[in-house]
Amino acid sequence: MNIKPLHEGFKCPTKGSDKSGGYDLYMPEGGEVYHYNETGLKVGLGFAAEIPEGYVGLILPRSGKGVNHGLELNNTAGVIDADYRGEWVVSMRMKDQGSLRWEAGDRLYQVLIVPVASLDMQVVEELDDTNRGLGGFGSTGE
Repeated sequence: MNIKPLHEGFKCPTKGSDKSGGYDLYMPEGGEVYHYNETGLKVGLGFAAEIPEGYVGLILPRSGKGVNHGLELNNTAGVIDADYRGEWVVSMRMKDQGSLRWEAGDRLYQVLIVPVASLDMQVVEELDDTNRGLGGFGSTGE
C-alpha cells in the first residue's frame, strides 16, 4: 500500500507480530486528550495513503489503550475509503474521567485493511425466511 509522509515525525505503520490483524499507527507528535472533550480531539496521524480498490481501512484503538486507559474514537471507528487521499485523522476521546498523555512515536490506534463488497441494492416486498426471523438483541441466547 502506498503511503505518503506528511509530518517529520511520521513512522510507517507496522504489525506487532506476523499474525496481527491490524497495523499499529504511530502518533507523529505528543499530546493529551481529556474526558471533557465531548466533540473529540482531532489529531492528524502524519500521513496519507492509497488503500487498494475493493478494500477499506478501519481505524480502532489498540486493545491495551482502549481497555486499560479508556481511549476511544469519537465516531466509534474511523473509516478510510479507497478513494480518500487526505491526511488520516483520528477524533480522540476518553470513556472515563481521566486523561491520556502520549509522546511522539506512541502507538494508540491501529488500522485493519479489510475487503468490502460492492453489491447491487434491490428493493423487494419480502425477505427470505430464516430460523432467526425478526429476532434481535439477545434473541439467540446470552
